[in-house]
Amino acid sequence: MTAPAGAASAPDGPGPPHTTSPSGLFHRPLPRPHAALRLVCLPHAGGGTSVFRDWPARLPADVELVAVRLPGRESRIRERPFTSWTTLVDVVADALVREVPAPYVLFGHSLGGMLAYELTMRGASTAPPSGAAPPAPQLPERLILAGCRAPDVPSPHPGLHDVPRDRFAADLAALAGSPPEVLRNRALLGLLEPMLRADLELAQTWPWREPLPLPVPLTVFDASDDVMAPPEAVAGWRRYAPLGVRAHHLSGGHFTLHEDPERFLTLLRGELLPAAGRVPTR
Repeated sequence: MTAPAGAASAPDGPGPPHTTSPSGLFHRPLPRPHAALRLVCLPHAGGGTSVFRDWPARLPADVELVAVRLPGRESRIRERPFTSWTTLVDVVADALVREVPAPYVLFGHSLGGMLAYELTMRGASTAPPSGAAPPAPQLPERLILAGCRAPDVPSPHPGLHDVPRDRFAADLAALAGSPPEVLRNRALLGLLEPMLRADLELAQTWPWREPLPLPVPLTVFDASDDVMAPPEAVAGWRRYAPLGVRAHHLSGGHFTLHEDPERFLTLLRGELLPAAGRVPTR
């Protein structure tokens, strides 16, 4: 569930011109201010915006990628990471309304998928002030989830965030995708440990309230050898998708979308074109 190699690095690497929103949450690797659609991407536990660095050039030209950078990683590494679902959802949802113009699609991988679901439900349940007219819900055009178990499927690694320090690296090594260079480097692991523990705590304590059906259409991706979110665990999302679900099956493990992105991004483009008001060409 933690980051593949390079994804948990502290600073941002070199790249094309980019912008970061006032809140620091939203990073645009390739700004497209006149885009017809925005793809808001939420990474897996331990991940940052760098995992989406190469995606913008492979997306349709009228889609702008907006990557979410939570505290505790990359340029925000000195900030305290979130451990409370209530606070996390409140902060990100409020910033999303202020800083990301609609229409947009929410994409989340693993822990990012859990957060994408919670943001969608928050948008559907925002209550108006007393006596005010109900606001239009701030909802994505579609929710897209990869490697994310359904809410009623238990975590495969409960309690990992709370193990003693001398066991933490060894337990992380057992998880697919934990970078060996991070696990071997005591100083780097010590720097990243608070963020990794916080992300794992969020993943292992979700859902934090009774899950409800989605108010938007859903797309899910599973992978044949994913031990963190096996295909049967991802298939459970059908129980929460009354407006329909499209499912795509990939080969590989939990990080196949980053390790072999061509097939995944081809399918993702097909999901985005209808949301941008165009017919898929695939």
